[in-house]
Formats: sequence, structure tokens, C-alpha cells
Amino acid sequence: MKKINIWFNHWFTTAYHLINLIKKNHPDFYLFGTSTNPMAMYQFACDTFLPEPDNISETEYLDFCLKFCQEHEISVFVPRRFLKFISANAEKFEAIGVRLFADRNPELAEILDDKIKTYEFFKPDFPALIPEYFLAHSLSEFRNDYQILKQHHARICYKLAQDEGARSFRVLDENTESLKALLNPPNTKIHPETAFKILSQYDFSVPVLLMPYLDGIEISADCLRTPDSVIVIPRYKTGGRFAEIRFEPDLLALCEKMADKMQIQMPFNIQFRKYQDKLFLLEINPRMSGGLQLSCEGAGINIPEIAVNQLLGISQDWNYPEQKKIICAHLETPVIFPEKV
Repeated sequence: MKKINIWFNHWFTTAYHLINLIKKNHPDFYLFGTSTNPMAMYQFACDTFLPEPDNISETEYLDFCLKFCQEHEISVFVPRRFLKFISANAEKFEAIGVRLFADRNPELAEILDDKIKTYEFFKPDFPALIPEYFLAHSLSEFRNDYQILKQHHARICYKLAQDEGARSFRVLDENTESLKALLNPPNTKIHPETAFKILSQYDFSVPVLLMPYLDGIEISADCLRTPDSVIVIPRYKTGGRFAEIRFEPDLLALCEKMADKMQIQMPFNIQFRKYQDKLFLLEINPRMSGGLQLSCEGAGINIPEIAVNQLLGISQDWNYPEQKKIICAHLETPVIFPEKV
């Protein structure tokens, strides 16, 4: 049995679960992992774990990746760090026999990396999915947009137009400085005046997106295009330690139509949110999501494995479960680090 070498470069912690899903039915798969973080948890799912350089340019990192692939005879490379730049240079990996686990459409990646461009891309075909929004290029625009939205919506939120992991996401709330906030735990709420003070120091090099705070349930749909159809596993984030997978026909059909418009060939994730009983688009991640393992284990459909096999030219059958609603729990993964780490 020929060994297939697969490499995850610097990834999120959840790569631990993705690697295990890929290895689950394949003793011939050998997993390499690298990271700038020696405490990266996914090292314990890898067969070999190595450090990678920090503080490096895109071009230098590309050279490192090509050299790593050649030295370790990598068959499939699953990039996360510098994903867009690596995808734009996919032909260099193909030239050395490496299959890239990443979509090869830099124009689409540029669109999906920007919230406004994403909305503009989908608005002609899916106008009902796009919430009201403003794009502020200065503090004065931010203040003005906030006042306009405030007239029609109880709560307003903002984030950078280009963001990852919702790091800049904040909810504008005037009650954060009242006595009611005394016992509230830390969260993303911020008083408008505090936001104005912070943004007065910002150059708006990346514009700030303002929109109503969509306070309904969040739906994270994990998807993959296959030769026959599109896999769609919608995970409803119901709060707390549980999520629900619901195979509702209308949502499956909607995701399939959006997938047809994008033509992404690798796993991707569509995030929606309910607001006043309407469904709105939050964002699309052209990569595996942080909760993909919940979707796969709950639905019994191994998206990472199917995607790797497709790259290797292997067709893999899959079917939706008969059960249309599945409850899955968020469980922590206990890992004991050896003293030498």
C-alpha cells in the first residue's frame, strides 16, 4: 500500500479534528503538521510535527512550502497560513506533483475576503439575503451611518470589512455603562461613545461595516461540491453546549444555488443569521470551518475525507441521513502535553 503524505501548515486548533477525520479510514495516509506555535494541539493528530518559520514574507513562505513539499514527498497540501497567496501560485505546486487542497480562484477569494464585495456579488441573484448596511471610510461617516441605522433598528453592530474570526465585531449598546452592566460577563458589547473614541485613532485603511445586529439564530452550513451534487450540512447554533443539524429542503436548495454561483471546488462554509424571521447572509469562508467536525460526525458525512479523495481522483459515495434533525454536543478534547513541549 503506497503511503500518501498530506501536510497541514500553520492552522487553527480545530485542525486536530480535521486531521483525524481524514485519517479515520485511511491507514495509508501519513499526516504532516507544521506551526509557528510549539503548543499547537493538532500536533497530536499528526504522524510528524515540525516547526515552521515565523516573521516571513509571502514570497519567502512560498519558497519554504515548495521546498517542504519536495523534501517530504507531499501528495496533498492543506494550506491555511497565506492561503490566498499559495492558491494564486497553485501551478507551482502542480509542477512538482502536489495537489493543493484549496480553491484556485483568486478573484473569488478576493471577493469573499471582503464583506461588502461579498454582498455585492450575491445581491443581484439573492437580494433578500442582503441586510441593510453602510460602509464607513471615516469617523464622521461612521457616526452618521450609526445615527441613520439607529432610527430603524434597536441594535447596531460593526466590524472591519476585511476580518477573520470576527475579531473586530462589536455590538453598539448604550447600556454598557449603566448599573445593569455591573454583573455582565465580558462580551462584544461596547458603548457608542467608546467606539467613537477608539475609531478616532483609526485610519480607516480598511473601511468599517455597520449594519443591524442580527439577533436570531446563526446557521453555519458546511458544503462541498461533488461530481453528482453539493453536500450541504446546515448546523444551527442554538446556544450553549449543543448545536442542531437540520436538513430543511429550502435551505439545502438555497446553499446549492449559491454554490453553483461560486463554483468553489474545495470545502467551504456559508454563514447565515435569522433576523425578524428572515434569513440573511453573514459571510462565506472558502475553507473548512472551525466546527466542521460537528457537522461531519453528526451527519455521518466525512467532508474532509471526501475532498481529499476527490483530489486523488477517487470517487466516494455519500448519502444524507434519514434523520432530518440531529443534536450534537460541543465537547472539549483533552490533550496532555509532554513536559518537553
